[in-house]
Amino acid sequence: MDDQAISQDFKNFCFSKKYTNKYTDPYVLLKNCPVDPDLPELNVDSPVVDKRERKTTYVAEAFLLVYAELMGQQPIGYINVNDGDIFQDIHPMRSLMETQSQKASKTIYFHKDLANHFVRPDWVNILGLRASPENEIYTSFVQNKELIEALDPAILDLLRREEFHTPYDDLTLSSSNTKLGEAPNHRILGSTEIYDIRFFENRTKGINAQAQQAVDELTRTLHQLKKRLLILKGDFIGSANNECIHNKEVVRIGDEVAVTNRRLMKTVNVQSLDSHKKYMCEGEVTAKSMVGYAPTMLMTLLFSTLKRV
Repeated sequence: MDDQAISQDFKNFCFSKKYTNKYTDPYVLLKNCPVDPDLPELNVDSPVVDKRERKTTYVAEAFLLVYAELMGQQPIGYINVNDGDIFQDIHPMRSLMETQSQKASKTIYFHKDLANHFVRPDWVNILGLRASPENEIYTSFVQNKELIEALDPAILDLLRREEFHTPYDDLTLSSSNTKLGEAPNHRILGSTEIYDIRFFENRTKGINAQAQQAVDELTRTLHQLKKRLLILKGDFIGSANNECIHNKEVVRIGDEVAVTNRRLMKTVNVQSLDSHKKYMCEGEVTAKSMVGYAPTMLMTLLFSTLKRV
């Protein structure tokens, strides 16, 4: 990466955020981030394949990769999610529109990305590529810290018991690349850190009445505390996946056509690949359509327009 292609202000900002306490400050919000000037509208029947064939510029990908590099994050892909793509499109897909996945067109309930997966991301970074301001489609967040402080100690004690079950997410299960079997029972609170929360609203269930009561109270409190964010073109939100929880809320639709064309780009990142080496599989990187791409010039132009909130 050519350091001269990136503004010193942006590098300083990332350096300061890199060492912030994620538990007390789990978000990074940026506006006016660089995105591709011309984005093809994707085939709703097969948006992943269509993107690979028709997207010939990589501005959004470059921004997400440079941001990750400056923040000390490693983007990863999952073989059961978009066939292992690192840069994932949050875009409706006809066969998955009614699911709880990034390919849905409806509300997606509160969750942490890959909450019960054996490789859970440390960061989820989302960049707005195309979204209509006429549609109130929000991404809402709640900090673990605020949630834990709001819950009764008796509920917290219940959440620490291994009396909950969460099926693997819809997008993972929709792939036939790898069979994961049945997800194990788990505790909601404190699996890896004392504040760690493993939860997917309306999917995580208590295996007995008392445990389900704790789930219901957790859900009620999440909606009481949530803060909404409308992600439009050029908006970026980085969230610490283990320190906060998020959802997608479809509140009001003013442009039905724009719903199926709404497009965000996401990467899921870990702090270190070393701790996950045993789960890695062989893969390949293709550079089709990237001939003539001039990253230094691109970064110089794009990062001069970047400003932070």
